[in-house]
Amino acid sequence: MFGVKRLGMVLGGAAATAALLVGTGGSAQAASSDNYWNVPYGQLYVSAYECNTYLTSCSWYTKVQLRNNGGRIMDSITNTTKIYANGISASVTISKDQPSATITGNQTSIGQVRWTKYVSNLVELSGEARPSWTAVGITTEACLTGNGPAGYGSVSAKCAKIGLW
Repeated sequence: MFGVKRLGMVLGGAAATAALLVGTGGSAQAASSDNYWNVPYGQLYVSAYECNTYLTSCSWYTKVQLRNNGGRIMDSITNTTKIYANGISASVTISKDQPSATITGNQTSIGQVRWTKYVSNLVELSGEARPSWTAVGITTEACLTGNGPAGYGSVSAKCAKIGLW
């Protein structure tokens, strides 16, 4: 279910972007959240999954998708994923490979992982979070934005969120 993806990472809202390869690490127990919205050209679907028990690391996975049976394709579709650390002076390090990001605070976003595809209906992201010992957990949020097929216009953010929040 989890695959290796090439991602762009925006840390703390900064404009710095770096290439990142994140691996997989399936979890025996996972928590998930999903939402969908009906639109004239199909159904917009957003889902977020994360482990709900961990010792040192927690895998996460998000998906944004246009589901339809008419063969329409989004002009562009973007998956923006945010990972938060929950707890007093909590921190989370994200990724298995360089670069990695660590942010500390009381429910602090560690940044965003964002991928845009053009002429596509699906964007999946996955990775691994390593919470500090002061963290009581992480929160994973995925949001879909983009442009609908052939002149339907832009899609405002549609989101799913799982974790302590």
